[in-house]
Amino acid sequence: MKRRAALLGLLTLGLGAQAPLLQDGAVALRRDRLDWTLGQEPLAPSSLPSFEVGWGGAGAQGLRAPLIGGEGLGTGTAGWGLGLQGRWSRKGLSVAATALALRDGDRTLGILQRGSVAYRWDSGWRLALEQAPLAWGAGLLGGELLGDGARPFPRLSLATASVDLAASRWRLEAFRGRLEGPGPLPDTLPQLAQRQGAAAAGLDLARPWLQGGLLVATFAERLELTFGSLALVGGTDAQGRLTSASATQTARLAQARLRWPEVPGASLLFSRSGWDGTDRTLAGLQLARESWDATLEWAGAARLPAGPLALPQHLAGFSSRGDALGTAFGPYTATRSAAWGLPLPWEGRGRLLLVRATTPLPSPAPEATWLLQGEARWRTAFGRLGATVASRRDTQAGHARWGWSFTCFQAFRVF
Repeated sequence: MKRRAALLGLLTLGLGAQAPLLQDGAVALRRDRLDWTLGQEPLAPSSLPSFEVGWGGAGAQGLRAPLIGGEGLGTGTAGWGLGLQGRWSRKGLSVAATALALRDGDRTLGILQRGSVAYRWDSGWRLALEQAPLAWGAGLLGGELLGDGARPFPRLSLATASVDLAASRWRLEAFRGRLEGPGPLPDTLPQLAQRQGAAAAGLDLARPWLQGGLLVATFAERLELTFGSLALVGGTDAQGRLTSASATQTARLAQARLRWPEVPGASLLFSRSGWDGTDRTLAGLQLARESWDATLEWAGAARLPAGPLALPQHLAGFSSRGDALGTAFGPYTATRSAAWGLPLPWEGRGRLLLVRATTPLPSPAPEATWLLQGEARWRTAFGRLGATVASRRDTQAGHARWGWSFTCFQAFRVF
């Protein structure tokens, strides 16, 4: 128990207090996944008021290189400037926000990167109007249904208290929110050329509703089963007319996580997700030790749809500002991924992520992508410093191109 307590403290220090300000939401979700592997209860949000001011930014150049767990940095969120982050809570009511003022080219953008007004009853029920990343699925590249790669969208959320039933514990989450749109089309979508042509012809749908539910059951504190579904509904066409139910898109998830009794600090992951009639399988292994953690993951690709697009429809699918809402490269891409968390000099924490992604395009040479991402975080005399760099190389028909994204932020703790 002492060893596990020490490890929990180390992870909390490395992934919480030293996290880059711009990615606090994504890093908190990653910390929760490690806590589950270690058999630890997730840390409750601090009840102490706080306020931080920071400087930094995010950007990309060359080939689009999204940051895994980047909350839209370098793509939907870009530029350099100031950030403000604060939190306050009292008697079940909590308010938190992260606001950015970034200079992007010749524009100055004011962005609410994350925000929440929530109330939690003593019984455990929670109601919130919030904008924060979700982890609907425990994949290394983001949840299969919803992850931390895109900038969060505003939603009304409800979470029930846990209910004990026999040797199990059950809880339910649900939300309804609205996406912006029409938006950029992710380059991982199938039938991309057809979608781009339809978008140019004004056949995209704007401001659709996104709603979903997630049921989580835990057995003997070792096995966790998750069942979830999403629906992209509504929206308006180019003339402002409401769309019919035929434009609705759906996704579903069945996931199992198992802690390995014979190997403390180890967990297995298996999931099966479905996207409008096609299925995708994912499997992973995570190990966590006192000073490092490692994760290996394999994911197949959902079958590419056949035939012409049914128009009009939500051409960007489950995405926001060009980033997939779920797993980073979308469900139609097969991935092989490895991540390693490690200590750095001067009490820092680092992480390396390597991804090989393959899209089964209808051509003699399927497109393959290599992505390498590095992260580093330190405490400083004034607060904390963090940086993330990603490089991507795409190969197709003998051609290769490089792209990169970068983000860093120095936060100063005010109180």
